[in-house]
Amino acid sequence: MNQATNLPNLGKQVQKFIGKAVRENEEVQKRFMEKDYVQNLYETRYIGDGMLFITKDVHEAFQELLKNFELVFNAEKVEYDIDQVESRLAEFITDIVCNKKTYDLNMINGFIEELKVPDYVCYFFRLFNFEYKEKVNIGSDIMVIKGEELVKDILEDQNNKGEKNPIIKTIIDPKDTLLGVSVISTGKSDRSYYCALESAQSINNAINFLNGFNHESSRVLELSQHIIQEDGIYKFTKKNDHFSNKQYSGVLEESWRFSKRFMTDKRPKVNLDFDDRWLSKIPLIIDDSKELSPLQRQCARAIDWIGDGIVNSNQTKQFLQIIISLETVIEQDPNKLKTKLEKDSLWKDCMSVSIEDQLVSIIDLLYYHGLPQQQITKNSKEIKYAYGLRSEITHDGKQLKEGDATCLLNSWYDIAYTIISDIIFFGRWDNVYDLWKAANLKQ
Repeated sequence: MNQATNLPNLGKQVQKFIGKAVRENEEVQKRFMEKDYVQNLYETRYIGDGMLFITKDVHEAFQELLKNFELVFNAEKVEYDIDQVESRLAEFITDIVCNKKTYDLNMINGFIEELKVPDYVCYFFRLFNFEYKEKVNIGSDIMVIKGEELVKDILEDQNNKGEKNPIIKTIIDPKDTLLGVSVISTGKSDRSYYCALESAQSINNAINFLNGFNHESSRVLELSQHIIQEDGIYKFTKKNDHFSNKQYSGVLEESWRFSKRFMTDKRPKVNLDFDDRWLSKIPLIIDDSKELSPLQRQCARAIDWIGDGIVNSNQTKQFLQIIISLETVIEQDPNKLKTKLEKDSLWKDCMSVSIEDQLVSIIDLLYYHGLPQQQITKNSKEIKYAYGLRSEITHDGKQLKEGDATCLLNSWYDIAYTIISDIIFFGRWDNVYDLWKAANLKQ
């Protein structure tokens, strides 16, 4: 039987629930007017000049209704946030119950279709140490904009509404670069803000990965108040709670002074002057999109980890994160790999499936392809040396001398970037097993 036929009929369930809510609201109202005690009452809401009575049975029925919405929306692969669904559904039902509006199945089904299109909200953050050139939209949910441009947009919006809000000048400096991230709204919950902040960090990691180690890393900094764009209208929310317990250098509350610690790096600042093909890939990478193959999604995680190392780590950790990121992309458990090969009648006793040899063969395919065998042999030794160094760092606590590892980092970053770019752009292999076969069986 088709799965769709087993799913709850949301329209009929909402219709049934509204009937229950109307009956119990009227019954409680009657008893309230008669000053009769209502034992089963869960909540009383004041709606305009009236009151809405919610019994415990109605509340429990509403929670079950929400579970069915989750079940159906997940099965239909609808993009949604359950807090937003709850808020919009409650508002829809409350309007009908309180205002005694007529309703039918067609009306309810129309509302459910509208509910499948979520409301979005855009939050703004500072991009510190970023070389701004022009406003850029990266997909439909990411924006890089200059502070003065955003201030202009906000002031125009406020003038159109007849509002004046000079506080904007204490939140955004015209010289700053702002990163806008659009996410599904969670209504009164702060969860959408933290989803946007997490996405902003991932976007910044990707940008730093694409710029490499020869650039000064950019950072995402929170503003002293949330700036939100919703339905084309700018809003300011409460003071950012983070300032009471966590202060980032460069996050400013009243003045625009920043830490001297950030001013010692002489490298050029991060920018968007990388291969244009990445602009369409960044949103897929940040969302871990199903449009990416399993191997490409592994690359997305490697990008985030290497980028995070560029932003937050010393050279020892940066080297370690590159090597481990490569391992997550091209490594397989040796025993499981051997079992697969035997099952597919591809195993030969002369084969080696050690982690080192997996790295060597795939790096040879994607990075050293076409070089003379003598050079490949030399490069293979360097790969094994780096893997041995990785073991010394993780097991023995070895530390690379800061500054001395620059050439090593740049070399391994170049290897990682080349391999990841090939997999992301060309998608020749769906998974790491297919990639290993291409490297070792010449498929």
